[in-house]
Amino acid sequence: MRKIASIFIVLLLIAAMFAGCSPGMAPKNGEKTAGYAGTYRGSAPGYHGDIGVEVTLDEEGRILSIDIDRDHGETPEIGTVPIEKMPAAIVSSQSLDIDAISGATVTGDAILAAVADALASAGLDPATYGYERGETAKDKESYVLDIDSLPAKEPVTGSLVVEDVKGRKVALDLPISTYAVSTMDVVDFIIPLLGEDAFHRLVGSGQDGGGGLQGYARVYTPLVGDYMKHVGQISDHNAPFDLEMILAVDPDLLIVNSAMGAHRYALEIEPQLTAVGIPIVLIDVPGESFTTSVQDTLKLLGEIFQKEARASEVRSFIDDQYALLASKKLARRSDKPTVYYEKSGYSEIFGSTSSSQTGWGTVIAAAGGENIADPILLDTAAGKGGGNTLDPEYVLEADPDFIILSGSGAGWMDNFAGSTPSVPKFDILKRTGWNRLKAVQGDQVYELAHATSRSIFGFYAALKLAGIFYPDEFKGVDADAIMDEFFDRFMLVDSDITGWIYRSSEVLK
Repeated sequence: MRKIASIFIVLLLIAAMFAGCSPGMAPKNGEKTAGYAGTYRGSAPGYHGDIGVEVTLDEEGRILSIDIDRDHGETPEIGTVPIEKMPAAIVSSQSLDIDAISGATVTGDAILAAVADALASAGLDPATYGYERGETAKDKESYVLDIDSLPAKEPVTGSLVVEDVKGRKVALDLPISTYAVSTMDVVDFIIPLLGEDAFHRLVGSGQDGGGGLQGYARVYTPLVGDYMKHVGQISDHNAPFDLEMILAVDPDLLIVNSAMGAHRYALEIEPQLTAVGIPIVLIDVPGESFTTSVQDTLKLLGEIFQKEARASEVRSFIDDQYALLASKKLARRSDKPTVYYEKSGYSEIFGSTSSSQTGWGTVIAAAGGENIADPILLDTAAGKGGGNTLDPEYVLEADPDFIILSGSGAGWMDNFAGSTPSVPKFDILKRTGWNRLKAVQGDQVYELAHATSRSIFGFYAALKLAGIFYPDEFKGVDADAIMDEFFDRFMLVDSDITGWIYRSSEVLK
């Protein structure tokens, strides 16, 4: 009898075990069982509607898998990147304390929020998985374009033919009463020339990965008034332009920075814009020559907005900073420090790097760093026209003196009254073997605000990095004071509007 009873108890336990593991018997949302085993649904607003997830847990609440609904509607090759990468990273780390993918932060944040929602449905506290609720797409300010508020157009009094960065001859009617830009950081090139009028004439802008339309509005609306009522969003981040919106706001000119390949999207619609008299001017920062591209852009914009004298003043200031760098003859040094650069990486996922001919690689080269990516990428198409990912083992073997990061947490124009500025988490330092790298052991890991390299403020990044790489040679150079002077003379806000650079030890202390 005892034997039969024991067998019966075992059978009951086995049945209970299979019942708990069976997908058909998984607990429904909100229903608590003895353990947490089961599949739970969660959702959160993404860029193009709600993103739904199914999170499968074991009895202890360990995340076994994350499946994201296929009908999410996120932008292919932009929003789909975090959809492909983040579930594995969450499962591997058993944590929601990971950074969203740069360029698709709304989607990445939505995935984290949706998983947190599913965990809450299981009766678990998402905070124990490192989750901190941030802004979702629904939280972000939306601005409604008021066509009746568009700036009035002044009568045409003249014309001008300019040559843009791609060598295109572009005919313009003068004056330029209204204009649109590919992303809001292009406005930073125009503020020194027009002051507050840079916003009063703005009628359209594309979005960037950091929500620049909303970010700039928070900063500048208190200073210049509600300019967003006459600004239409003419593109999503790193996406084709919205031709219908451009035609609606009818700018006298569309200014496009070739960074992120925006010029390709612009030239796709150039025939339609030309037909209605909207010219496109292309700029390129950081361009082929990091130390001259900003000055070339200012010269061009000075002609376009008929502010040549002011443009010359700004250019001279920036020229002086690169002359200072040149005086140190860093390019000739035989003892250059080795540098590894990475964009948008975190512990489980390696982000892309750049050779010394592209992006942040050009800044590092100007600062006298020896880029460890050059032997791999310099003679490849990727090295000359974009980024690529280095083999993790190669980085460990190269053992760089410095590690420079961007796009993994530092914000942009987000330090203002009532804000909580973004600060990098340096999650990248959790990687296997990185604790043995010279850069990590020597406390030489830094993150810079990603957009700095393509901004009017690029000279600061070069000076700051040069001072880090060569502290003795730049002992008397105060890059922060130089930046303060630039903002005081040419910008509408103070230089502390952005956290420009962070050192890992100072953030993690």
